Amino acid sequence: MKKLLYKSMLRVMCMITLFCLVQVLPVINHFRPREIINITQVQPNLTGLQEIIKKAAQSCVMIEVHGPYDYNYQPIKWLGSGVIVSENGVIVTAGHVVKNAIEIKVILADGREYKAKSFEYETITDVGIIKIDANDLPILSFGDSNKCVLGDTVIAIGSPFGKTLFNTVTVGIISGLQRDIPFFGNKLLFQIDAATAPGKSGGGVFDAQGNFIGIMVGMLRDYDDISLCVPSNIIELVVSKYCEEKNFENAE
Repeated sequence: MKKLLYKSMLRVMCMITLFCLVQVLPVINHFRPREIINITQVQPNLTGLQEIIKKAAQSCVMIEVHGPYDYNYQPIKWLGSGVIVSENGVIVTAGHVVKNAIEIKVILADGREYKAKSFEYETITDVGIIKIDANDLPILSFGDSNKCVLGDTVIAIGSPFGKTLFNTVTVGIISGLQRDIPFFGNKLLFQIDAATAPGKSGGGVFDAQGNFIGIMVGMLRDYDDISLCVPSNIIELVVSKYCEEKNFENAE
């Protein structure tokens, strides 16, 4: 009798063990090493991004502007940022950076300083252009801003507060397209969430491949993660017109 009871209990235990194995095996299979490898493969290539940032920063400049005298007969000075778009010294920035300027100094990423040979700006597009007497300057290709989509990774480079924070880099995404904001001149701007600050106006915005896709022209007060940018397709038209009028070689 005891042997029969023992065999019955052993049979039940075997059935329970078999049932548990059937339930657990799919879970074990789900966590096989190849699944972990696949997760690793979708991580961003940080080394590649660092190289793109390093290259983009070489084409970015700081701009120091001297304007008219104030009521105390002291010269007014303000700061901005810009991007080299031609090897022969054509630089783009925000139009309001060079508006009312009397003298402009440009500081390159390698520390060289140049006085602006000429400068112009458009009120409608808020694009400013500066020409310095230099050659063989580092540039990046214009990207097609019409191909930008929500969520695209962007790199923003500018010099808030001047030399103290020269060529500060922030990374974010495109968080809005075709923004029509009257305060900024009813232009079709795009919006990024990369942080900005005073002095970064005119700074370059680049895509994840390092193409130049716009310049920062403003931010909403109290919201440093809402930056508004003029698209590169508009900038390219303004630059081409300027180069043609001044008989310069067109920007790349």
